[in-house]
Amino acid sequence: MAVKANKRKSRSTNEESLYDRKRGLIMILMLLVLFYVICQVGVSALVPTNTRHNNSHQRYRINNGLVNKRRKTCASKLDSSNLPDNDSSSPSHDDLTSFCELMSPVSSAQPDQMSASSLAYLGDVVFELFIRSRYVWPSRRMPQLQNTVVSLVNAEAQSKLLQKFVDDFKLTSAEQGVLARGRNASLTARKKGKGGESMYQDSTAFEALIGYTYISDKVRFNEMISWVRDELDKMDGV
Repeated sequence: MAVKANKRKSRSTNEESLYDRKRGLIMILMLLVLFYVICQVGVSALVPTNTRHNNSHQRYRINNGLVNKRRKTCASKLDSSNLPDNDSSSPSHDDLTSFCELMSPVSSAQPDQMSASSLAYLGDVVFELFIRSRYVWPSRRMPQLQNTVVSLVNAEAQSKLLQKFVDDFKLTSAEQGVLARGRNASLTARKKGKGGESMYQDSTAFEALIGYTYISDKVRFNEMISWVRDELDKMDGV
């Protein structure tokens, strides 16, 4: 019995000693942390206020300068990507191929040697893309959108546009020749409507002219489409 009692007493003493050592280590760590905080506060108090503000302002200017430099670099890249490349043989030209080039026939295409039907075939889809892009926003119900587009890309509407266009727009001899070829084109899909054959001839001539300028001269094409846009603005009360 005495032996067991001595063992219990020895175990209790060891546990108390271990607890005292742990508590001592914790107190030492706390003192070290407190000492570090006091040192930091003291150093900060010794540094003049103006110096701290100047350092902060300098860091701001450096960071702000890096941000502005990145912005200028990105802007220059965007600007350079939008600039026309006069040297089509340069390696970077392929990387900066414009949307118009991707959506146009090959550069070897000769619009003067293409049939009026082929020109009208291309002009039809180009003009309808312009009309759809114009009226797709603000969003509207699909039946209403479709009716609006169809009312402007049909033969009657295009014939009326052409009549105004010829009166207001000064055409070159080549463009007048395209209109004549378009009117004389024999289209098997031509329909007979209330406007008669002449209405569909005007429509084909209008589409042929759009297709011709789209291939041959993008600047001239833009002028014609801009005129159409202005006419539509008047019709829509814009």
